[in-house]
Amino acid sequence: MNRHGVFALAASVTVAGSVLPLSATVRTAAIFTDRVVLQADQPVPVWGVAAPGEEVRVTFSGKVSRTRADQEGKWRVDLPPSGYVRQGTTLTVEGENRLEFKDVLVGEVWLGTGQSNMDYPLDLCEEGKTIAKGGVIPETVRYFHVPKDGDPTPRSMFDLPERCRWLTYTPENRKASEKMSMLMTFFGKRLHEELDVPIGVLGVAAGGANLETWMSRETIAAAGTEKEAVELMRRCEEWRRNDITRWENRPEKERNRPFPRINFESRPSQAWNAMMCPILPYRVRGILWYQGEMNTGWQLYLKQFPFFAARLRSAFENPDLPLMIVQLPDYKEQHWIRIRDVQRILSGTIPHTGLAVTIDGHEMELHPRDKRKVVDRLVRLALTDCYGRNIISRSPTPVRVRLEGRDLFVTFRDVGEALKLTDGQSPRTFEVVAADGKSHPVAAAIQSADTVRLTLPEGVTEPQAVRYAWAPDPDVNLVNSGDLPASPFEMKVEGHR
Repeated sequence: MNRHGVFALAASVTVAGSVLPLSATVRTAAIFTDRVVLQADQPVPVWGVAAPGEEVRVTFSGKVSRTRADQEGKWRVDLPPSGYVRQGTTLTVEGENRLEFKDVLVGEVWLGTGQSNMDYPLDLCEEGKTIAKGGVIPETVRYFHVPKDGDPTPRSMFDLPERCRWLTYTPENRKASEKMSMLMTFFGKRLHEELDVPIGVLGVAAGGANLETWMSRETIAAAGTEKEAVELMRRCEEWRRNDITRWENRPEKERNRPFPRINFESRPSQAWNAMMCPILPYRVRGILWYQGEMNTGWQLYLKQFPFFAARLRSAFENPDLPLMIVQLPDYKEQHWIRIRDVQRILSGTIPHTGLAVTIDGHEMELHPRDKRKVVDRLVRLALTDCYGRNIISRSPTPVRVRLEGRDLFVTFRDVGEALKLTDGQSPRTFEVVAADGKSHPVAAAIQSADTVRLTLPEGVTEPQAVRYAWAPDPDVNLVNSGDLPASPFEMKVEGHR
């Protein structure tokens, strides 16, 4: 076996920068293993390699799909849409040889990606450790965990560590389960409780990852941010050289510490190449995105993210693929204030996108351990957007701010029955930005079901914008009738540019 757990074969061909083995032996992409969960009600791609021109037959649920490997040895079939399969069945792939994948289910498949709050593993809290021991989550909820890694070039469909397999949360898988995403685990558990169907969750996240490392080179170019990517790579290489210098300057007795690894999670395209490319175009129902902590330049994030979202959807072959964004929670970092607002703007402008607002946590931790509130809000979004539930799933967000005399009126959408307060007091944390750029706290009151009235303070005559929850850890109390908190925001007053 080589370092990635891939068998070395005598013959090979280079395709799109990756080496694919060629022989009469039919192989499937590494994401297909025993216990795989396939997406229901959609065509499901199954792909791999064989000898050029070799016929490949894929059989599932009594239906046979046929194709031939192309001149590069690649093949693919799209299984016809299937209803839910709750009892394990068999998927077979045949050419000159026969592959048999056992205990296959058909259900709802979701992918989670981003950085450390998405990658945060089960073994970092007692509840997670209990789940990893087994017996808590039914075996019809399964996971596929891609460990943190990076590569300067896109990896092939086979280039995943051998330990990457579809697994259940059972005692024999305890060590593997402990490293699985806590958020995706809880999301899968909750979704199973709501839908009572098989669930598959994929954890493809890397701690410390910025947005750029999840963007392919083509995506960075499409966004017009190649110059910024070159500068980021320069800084990454400088950071690594500094790390090596510090290691080399340690006393000899401290040289037993690990040699500095490459900081791939900050390098453009490297997590995408190593972690996402090998599983494409696996069919999923939707994607959960929890990231933003590492991106301090909010203007660049606002510019790049739409291209990233479009590339995700293209790579997974679904232009309407639901994308649920977790807004950054309360924390001491000042730059998170702007990133939160960018996430609000993006969720309102990119179609088929939802926003889980988490500003009411008051945990003030870089990695909040209690993911249940986040999971609840993500599950609500999934239930309404993908499964037709009639529930309140979105937080209030501003539509317009208008000035009438000495009062400003902020109108919200997604209020449910009406806006309300968690403590019966007046709405807190509203500010008005004056003509000199300074912000001033303002008195606020709920004017109607969807509107908050703000009274200008003395001395402010030309308000430019209104801000809400514009602080690292704001003391918020404005929610909708579904108890979802209003999103932090900055919005211009009508008539001002």
